[in-house]
Amino acid sequence: MKGSIKIARWVKRRAIQWLCAELAQVEHQRENNYKEYLKTQLKHCGEGVCFNGQVFITGASAIVIGNNVHLGNNAFIRGEGGLEIGDNTHISRSFVLYTINHDYVGKCLPYDENITKKPVHIGKNVWIGMNVCIAPGTTIGNGAIIGMGTVVFGNVPPFAIIGSRPWRQIGERDTIHYARLEQARAYGGVNGAPVELSSQTEVQLPGGI
Repeated sequence: MKGSIKIARWVKRRAIQWLCAELAQVEHQRENNYKEYLKTQLKHCGEGVCFNGQVFITGASAIVIGNNVHLGNNAFIRGEGGLEIGDNTHISRSFVLYTINHDYVGKCLPYDENITKKPVHIGKNVWIGMNVCIAPGTTIGNGAIIGMGTVVFGNVPPFAIIGSRPWRQIGERDTIHYARLEQARAYGGVNGAPVELSSQTEVQLPGGI
């Protein structure tokens, strides 16, 4: 009796292992199919382009990728505003790039549903490290190196090596416009679309935040 139970448990374990392996293979094939499909949707895709791991890309029809470009696992790219990546550029894991932004000088707070587009240009022979975030309107020159965890905006000169630094203020809201929308209780919900709040009571955060 005990021998039969042991055999049944062994058969069950092997069946589960086989099923998990089959599911992993199906998922791997699905992922590969999706990545190949993404390449066909790009405005231009050069030779030797490699998506390593999972990638999320929107606005593919506005993206131009050169030859021998490598994109690491867990990449997130919003390309609707226009994106060019030059030949031989290698990008590490957890990369985030936006070419669009919400309009914060619109009809709602903190922003409305309108989208502003600012193209991003990345030159050739660029090396981008892990966890780098690139803001709309950024240009990175040929041969530049971007250190891990860096938030990039503006113009990076060719051959520059850049890394993170303490934050700095880069601008200021139009306070009159802000006060007008605040007084009108004009707020944005999902994706900035106007939303009406039933409660008129504001939540007071600790420290007056």
